[in-house]
Amino acid sequence: MEALPLSVRRLRRVLIGVSMLCALLVLVVVALLIYWRLYLLGPSSGAFARGPYLVSLTEDSASLAWSVRDGRAVELRAIAGDGSQAEARGGSFTGLEPGTVYAWTAAVDGRAQASGSFVTAPATLDTPVTFGVIGDYGSGNDHEWAVARVLAAGRPDFVLTAGDNSYLAALPQLLDRNIFKPLANVMASAPLWATMGEHDLAWRGGAAVTSALRLPGSEGRYAINYGPVQIVLLGLKADAGAIAFARRELARPGPSVRFVVVHQPLKPGNAILPLLRERGVAAVFAGHLHRYERQLVDGVLEFTVGTSGEGPGASEFTRATAGAAVSRLDYGLLRVTVTAGGVEYRFVDQRGRVLDQATGTLTGP
Repeated sequence: MEALPLSVRRLRRVLIGVSMLCALLVLVVVALLIYWRLYLLGPSSGAFARGPYLVSLTEDSASLAWSVRDGRAVELRAIAGDGSQAEARGGSFTGLEPGTVYAWTAAVDGRAQASGSFVTAPATLDTPVTFGVIGDYGSGNDHEWAVARVLAAGRPDFVLTAGDNSYLAALPQLLDRNIFKPLANVMASAPLWATMGEHDLAWRGGAAVTSALRLPGSEGRYAINYGPVQIVLLGLKADAGAIAFARRELARPGPSVRFVVVHQPLKPGNAILPLLRERGVAAVFAGHLHRYERQLVDGVLEFTVGTSGEGPGASEFTRATAGAAVSRLDYGLLRVTVTAGGVEYRFVDQRGRVLDQATGTLTGP
């Protein structure tokens, strides 16, 4: 047999080498794709478009709400520290123990895809109650996210808002950006009980916020009991309708301590102030003014917490109130701790620093 020319043999060796290299490259690409799929790609985006998030909490019950993609079924379970378990029906747990921490999971398609925890309301103030107060926060900016992180770190039992939950208006399309995404970690463990400010009411009287947060009232006017703690939320301002509502709710027997929330701060001479003194309201929480302020208004302790995200804005909305004991422009929130011995108030800024601290009794300053 005649030997192949040297040039042909060289060409064959080159072709064989190229073929082997291509095969090796194919193997490498396949290996990388498999590694990406198994280890680098990570989990899917999840079944939930929003939540789950706490919407109500009592001594023996808790309810969560959510939006799920493709209408898939959600299995919601909770377990207490002693191992006792509960399964939700329609998003609601019942038959829970007072003053107890429960860890919950929400499963879709057989896998837990969300989790959180909550503390049922205690029967008495022998167990302390801690909650946060924010206001004028719903901007979706870096300051709101920072305040939300500090708020979550304090592990509040619930959160009160003093209005302006979404800027520039509380349109349904803006609520994820302005409320649910920044506050997701908080709302997985604490209900958000909000009143309404001007920006919320600009769209259908606050209907979007009321519906999304499953609030029991309209235009931010309703009352909540968290065990021995009563919160009366009055909406935009303490006008005649709000005063009549407060008179009825504050007359109900049972609570050990009462708080009032209203968007616009109370001014001396407001007709509601004698009622608040008479009923022994511990404090009023307000927003609207983009400052943090602590003051006594005709003998009633009032905190303005309008610094939780939106920022100072125009000068007419940020002027310090004459006679305020403390007035600051720092972004932050109010952290409130209630015990049988009294109430502690701490204003915490977006860096986690305590910038103001005060104490009060269960029945007023």
